Amino acid sequence: MKNRKNNFTAQEITPVVTVTAEECRGDAEKMVRKFIKKVKRDGIIDECRERQYYVKETTRRAEKKRDKERLIRKLNSQRKALSNPREYLKSRRRRN
Repeated sequence: MKNRKNNFTAQEITPVVTVTAEECRGDAEKMVRKFIKKVKRDGIIDECRERQYYVKETTRRAEKKRDKERLIRKLNSQRKALSNPREYLKSRRRRN
């Protein structure tokens, strides 16, 4: 048998998040809040949720395409509103 090289390279999860006592002046409550903020900002929880289940590549591509189309629709509507604000405001007006 041939020795096959494994081409799989695991992506690294973001580095360790640390909160020191000096940052929070020794306040444990403040340390916990600061840690939670840092974890959310780095997106560690979101990344773990994404990696929890395998998602096929075709599904990822479809989601990416759908997100791109949604963004294009949003930008086009904003552009339309800037080019013709009266029509935009008229369409946004509440009807009783």
